Amino acid sequence: MTQGSSCAGGASVAPSPEAMPSPSGRPLRLAALAAAGIALGAAGTVVTVSIVQAEDDAGIRAFHLQEAANRQASRQGSHGTYGATGRPQPQAAAYAPARSGWQIPLLQMQPDGRIAHPPVDLNPFRQGAADAARKPARRNQHARIDAVSGATDVARTFCVRLCDGFHAPLGHLRAGSDLKAHEALCQANNPGIPVKVFRLAAGVADIGEAQSADGQRYRALPMAYSHETTRDAATCRPAIVQAGERRVSLLRDFTLRPGDSVVLDGRVQTFVGGSRWPYSPRDFRDFRSAGELSKSQRREIDERVGISRLEAQARGLRRQMLLREASLRDDSVASDADRFVLRGSLDPVRRGPVRVISLVVRD
Repeated sequence: MTQGSSCAGGASVAPSPEAMPSPSGRPLRLAALAAAGIALGAAGTVVTVSIVQAEDDAGIRAFHLQEAANRQASRQGSHGTYGATGRPQPQAAAYAPARSGWQIPLLQMQPDGRIAHPPVDLNPFRQGAADAARKPARRNQHARIDAVSGATDVARTFCVRLCDGFHAPLGHLRAGSDLKAHEALCQANNPGIPVKVFRLAAGVADIGEAQSADGQRYRALPMAYSHETTRDAATCRPAIVQAGERRVSLLRDFTLRPGDSVVLDGRVQTFVGGSRWPYSPRDFRDFRSAGELSKSQRREIDERVGISRLEAQARGLRRQMLLREASLRDDSVASDADRFVLRGSLDPVRRGPVRVISLVVRD
């Protein structure tokens, strides 16, 4: 069998070397594509920079023009522009040139320099609650339910000190006949101090709207709110206790504040605060160990009351008494104890003459 017959019997023909792709042509195509991409990127960058620079130049030019107009307007009117009311109209303190074209939705700058953010509703289901919150609250709306008494439409009473305007709540006024009881409680809690009871209507939170029985409002008092700026009101010191005058226990004094010092039984006690009313003796501490007072305040209290001086005198007297008692018990120390009766009953028995008894010794 010859080669010609075998080739004639089959349809396959061996490819020529010129028809096969060259392995060195593929990197050339990749390099060409890369060069084209770089060229396109550089061209886009140049175009973008040119547009931005042109826009910046236009903005700077507009800024300078606006500044020149502002200076010209300020020269024409030295006192500024006035409206129909005769008052100077406010002018923008800063100016930002208006930009044209597309901007980021969340960053839009206005001509006056402010950034206006569009309203973004994160939860569309709360649209009704947001609209209700935007509505102005009514001034005469009912007060919320009190957690203690449950009263919603009952007026409240406040005890007001006329010397410094300090006010403290008394209770709810359910009937007009209860006003005398509230006034008596106010007087009992502030003995010797001029006070007055003010009534605050239900739903009103401003103490300035409180009204007394004679129609005077709290904000009309000469000393209204003065307790907020005056720390030591000498006019609010109570008078000296008179015979038969009734006093309220200090533990029920609702005007006490942490740091107030009170003289009790020859000692100065400082109120450190309490979480419950009426207070307890544990809410008071010696002024020398109270952290609510500074070192200078402790020194001033000590100098005014004389606690250290009285304690030093008491220690000296106690020392003299101990020395006196020791000298009476010591036989080696000459004393006049035989002339005075220092111990014994109130009616001591007098001693008689000494009898001499002779002892005879017999054999």
